[in-house]
Amino acid sequence: MGEQLRRQEIARSTNEASGASPLLEARLWPACGARTHLIVALALGFVVGLSYSSAFRTAEFPGGFALDNKFIVLEDPRLHNATKDNIRLIFTQDYWWPKGTAGLYRPVTTLSYLFNFAVLGNKDHAIGYLIINVLLHWANALLVYFLALILLENYWLATFTAALFAAHPLGTEVVTNIVGRADEFAALSVLGGFLLYVKSTTVTGWRKVPWLAGLMLTTALGVFCKESAVVMIGAIVAYDFVYRIQPKRPQWLLNLVSNSWGFLHTGYVWLMPPLVGLWVVRAHLFSNLPPPELPFVDNPLVDANFWISRLTAIKVIGHYLGLLVWPWSLSCDYSYNQIPLVTWWFRTWEDWKTALALLAVVAIVIVTVRQFRRNKAACFFILFGFLCFLPASNLVFICGTIMAERLMYLPMIGFAGCAVITIHSVATCLARRLRGRPGTKLHLHPEPQIASMLAGPILCALVVLYGARTFVRNFDWQNDVTLWTSAVRVCPNSFKTHKSLAYALYEKDGPGYKNIDRIIREAEEATRITDMAPIKDRASIVYLHLGTYYRIKGDKLLQRVGTDTFAVSGQSAQYYHKAIDTLLQAVNIDHQFNEMQREKDLRRGRRPEQIRDAGNQEIYLHLGLTYMRLLKYGNALQEFFYAQHLVPNNPDIYLNIGRAYLAMGQKEDAAVALLQTYLLDNSRRDVGGQLLELYRDLDRDNCAIIGVDNKSQLNLGCPIIRRHVCLAYLGLTRVFIEAKQEALARQFKDIAIKNYSCAPEEFNRLLP
Repeated sequence: MGEQLRRQEIARSTNEASGASPLLEARLWPACGARTHLIVALALGFVVGLSYSSAFRTAEFPGGFALDNKFIVLEDPRLHNATKDNIRLIFTQDYWWPKGTAGLYRPVTTLSYLFNFAVLGNKDHAIGYLIINVLLHWANALLVYFLALILLENYWLATFTAALFAAHPLGTEVVTNIVGRADEFAALSVLGGFLLYVKSTTVTGWRKVPWLAGLMLTTALGVFCKESAVVMIGAIVAYDFVYRIQPKRPQWLLNLVSNSWGFLHTGYVWLMPPLVGLWVVRAHLFSNLPPPELPFVDNPLVDANFWISRLTAIKVIGHYLGLLVWPWSLSCDYSYNQIPLVTWWFRTWEDWKTALALLAVVAIVIVTVRQFRRNKAACFFILFGFLCFLPASNLVFICGTIMAERLMYLPMIGFAGCAVITIHSVATCLARRLRGRPGTKLHLHPEPQIASMLAGPILCALVVLYGARTFVRNFDWQNDVTLWTSAVRVCPNSFKTHKSLAYALYEKDGPGYKNIDRIIREAEEATRITDMAPIKDRASIVYLHLGTYYRIKGDKLLQRVGTDTFAVSGQSAQYYHKAIDTLLQAVNIDHQFNEMQREKDLRRGRRPEQIRDAGNQEIYLHLGLTYMRLLKYGNALQEFFYAQHLVPNNPDIYLNIGRAYLAMGQKEDAAVALLQTYLLDNSRRDVGGQLLELYRDLDRDNCAIIGVDNKSQLNLGCPIIRRHVCLAYLGLTRVFIEAKQEALARQFKDIAIKNYSCAPEEFNRLLP
């Protein structure tokens, strides 16, 4: 709050203490007029629109869904139709459902994706999603303007503060990246709630209630959009500490406690319901879901000791400060081992970066203390930026990532405010000196006007430079190939940049796989980096992908021995063996992951018989397929069975089991497995054709198939078909029991007995 509001608050408190009538409602900012605000809003819209205009070109179909957008938007079945069941799932499942459990709960943000996908009909056209993101960024920039107007009491400086925020390139990971909408919503909540809180401090009595109720509602919406909206507490505490501390007690500590008690019962208490509500809902929800993962390769600080992790976190702060000032080299990922852990010997440049970052942090602390009395706005902007960043800083607790540019979205406001104040302060000092020179005509102009003439062009140039970098950065977000190519260039030591670029090229290539050699090179580089981590901390997906690429390379080297027949050559066999060796490393890591998840569940109080095995079915499926290439069908079946145990409702696994049995000549077992595939997914026409061909060989009574040619179908009244169907249901029941999914197992049992008259004895042994 500016000096004007501070003086008004002190005067009001004095009046109340002396029994005089309280002040009328105070102004939040100097009177500028609605026309001025409208012009500023349009100017900010122009800055946002120009900076992000290139994003709309990259969002043309089929682009725009890079990074996590495919999983969270396109592949989330809850978004496909606006039904009650889907809305219920949004409020009762993790943000990443059905892909996994990440420990994130953001139902309001997911509802906004549903609005885009199903209500507006945007589906897989990214432009509709991007329009909403850009509008939200514009709204946030406008709120930054009003916040700065309160603090700086100058619409010109406030406008530049908002413009720097609007144009800064670090915002691209929030605005251009569709799922960055969660950060935009959180910022909208924090900024809106902050303005409501400041407004509540300008009135007394019951007139506070509407503003504080609005604060409570805004906070509730914010924390259910993204958990980081809890930094609302830090924003208003910083405001109260800088602007509202009043001399109530002679001793400073008692005075601080006395003021804090007043702030608590007249304002902070309104934040308790949404924060407690979030905690209760999350506790209930995640107690019934698998424990979330916090992979070492995403944040190596997980396994570091306290001091190493905090020193490394300070080094990361130095990276952030550098990007705020000079956002030239930007990346969507900083995973292991792009930012190495600090060592105590300080032998490398990476270690000395920590020392420089620590010096920068100490300097910022000193500046903050000095500015507390000299320039309260500067002090507040520094505190605001720090407190908004603190939960994701890895200083207080270890979060899900070691570094991510999107985490700077709210702290950018603090940087923008400090940049404007610094440039204007330097310009004011220069104006004071220039105005005093007798040989110039500047003494004819007021000092503030001279300062504006000096600072204006510099701030305009900074906005233009940041906006131009944002414009160029948007092109990187066109698709996964462009995004990860850029990330590999900026972060060559991150395993994920190489792994993701390889996978992006793999998806783009299609069945031809023309770039398979480049794909393998990138995947091998990702594996080389991952191999530097302890085996328990490695990512199995890296080895899964590389093993799959080796198998594809082996397929391309097969020798043609007929029109449709291929044989394994020496070169292809070499790649198949490399694939198996690599996938077996993935198996080892996956089993260790399962043990760690089991230990987490046991610590949560769950009984051993309730805990399902965790793992990545794709590892075992691809390992089985590779064994099939080398005619090792027994090994292939073993891997398929474990994949079936992990995900018993995947029909592709049963299909591969059936094909393995066929290759071994066990036709009846193959028929049962193919029937299980069909029972899980009756739309599989390829399976129906294979079953017809199989029963033409197996059926000795000539009753298994009825109809002719294209109208042929299985006869469920035939004894061999009925026997195999019962065996198929019995097998499904057993598999689902072993996978700790008893409810589905009972469904299969009931269907088998009621619909197909299967003998209940075998089923009752499994499910009494």
